[in-house]
Amino acid sequence: MNSINDEAGGNGTAQPQNSLEMATLLDDEPVSSSRGFVDMLVPTSPHTPRKSLVADDDDLVAETHKMSDHFEMEEGEEFSDEGSNDSSTGLGAGAHGVAHGTATPAQVAVNIFISFVGAGLLGLPYAFSRSGWFLGTLCLAAVSIGNVYAMLLLVKCRKRLEAEGYMGIKGYGDLGREVMGPKGEILVNVCVVVSQVGFATAYLIFIAANVQSITSEKAGRALIIYACVPILSLLVQFRDMKKLSPFSLVADFSNLMGLSCVLFQDFEYYTHSDTIKALDISGMVYVTSVCIYSLEGVALILPLESSCANREGFPKLLKQVVSGITALMAVFGACGYIAFGDSTLSPISLNLKGESAAFVQLALCLALYLTYPIMMFPVSDVLENLFLSDFNKPPRSYCPSRMLRLCIVLMTATVAYTIPNFGKFLELVGASICTLLGFILPCIFHIKVFGRSEIGMAQFVLNVFIIIFGVFFGFVGTVESVMKLMESDEDIDVASPPEL
Repeated sequence: MNSINDEAGGNGTAQPQNSLEMATLLDDEPVSSSRGFVDMLVPTSPHTPRKSLVADDDDLVAETHKMSDHFEMEEGEEFSDEGSNDSSTGLGAGAHGVAHGTATPAQVAVNIFISFVGAGLLGLPYAFSRSGWFLGTLCLAAVSIGNVYAMLLLVKCRKRLEAEGYMGIKGYGDLGREVMGPKGEILVNVCVVVSQVGFATAYLIFIAANVQSITSEKAGRALIIYACVPILSLLVQFRDMKKLSPFSLVADFSNLMGLSCVLFQDFEYYTHSDTIKALDISGMVYVTSVCIYSLEGVALILPLESSCANREGFPKLLKQVVSGITALMAVFGACGYIAFGDSTLSPISLNLKGESAAFVQLALCLALYLTYPIMMFPVSDVLENLFLSDFNKPPRSYCPSRMLRLCIVLMTATVAYTIPNFGKFLELVGASICTLLGFILPCIFHIKVFGRSEIGMAQFVLNVFIIIFGVFFGFVGTVESVMKLMESDEDIDVASPPEL
């Protein structure tokens, strides 16, 4: 405790509060093997300034509440602060030390599943209708393989840095800091913020489209989207992620129930005579972008690996679970396309009809609505540190923070209203920020940490190929998605599903 207080001494009045928070964590929260998805986002210790290897960026390093702090563990692991005050290393161990996870493989597998399966899955059937079921499946498999490869590169980089004495690497941003300095941490955190905002915005687009479908377009999009703002503005004010745990449980249950109903109802709607195409090259960029969006979960990989009781077995477990998720997504996308043919919409929930359709759509809307504040939790924190001074941040002042969080919700609502097309928005987020986070940065980090000679020529060439392809695809995909967003929506997502 003394080492923590010594490091936090420069925080002025925040020191007693931080000490009290740590005492609460140590005294009131026994270690448990239970690992929930929400716990992945909870800070585990006081936000103290981290040491840095870059001496001329002290003003950046002194910032607290970095976004990477929110992608950490709390329950289900123990932290050792031995050596955290060892100035002889000077390697940025900080007060956190090394995380020792206690989560079983089953618990980690559940968290991996929750991390990957979300709103993107509902856009896959339409993506498959654009590319053909066979090409869509191939692209999905290729993205999945590349995604797992890149995520395991991050795990390897952290293990190497830990072996060299670089402790306290719990999140993607921490790794960026140790590899590229404070600017690397800022780059990663800003990218994760943009991706999280993109996901939250997609939720509002989905909700607006489905509520319009339920009400037969009697309710306007503006009314639906901005009606979501008041309650969301209250939920994003929570500063303790654990208070959002009940909402997360309801969201997970509603999401699982809604997706299951959509999959089973696909078989009831095969009444069309459309030709089911297997391959259409013109839809390759689109389906790849949606697949990247759907499989994005790189920000939680390092915390997930830390939570494992058997960290050595994590790579195999990740491969097995993601393989199962990929198979599920392929079946979901193909069945949805086959069921509705050329009339497949994005999201596919708009194709449903009958008495059960409204129930399924409302369940999915509820799931995404309650997931919104969880996605925005780390975003609010990092933006407060970018735009608010210490004097205007809690506990000294709460009003500026609350107004900023309200503005963030209003911004996502405005973007959602401006971009009504769910499928096109998925393409934009997947092609741009998800490509950078999921493929380009992990390969760059791997080359910088291990060096060209140690990783071997074959893997070096593979990394360089992924970087070049990622940059090329990201540019082409982003330009294409922006151009499509500027076009008029002939098949706008809010349209009523056709009679089949």
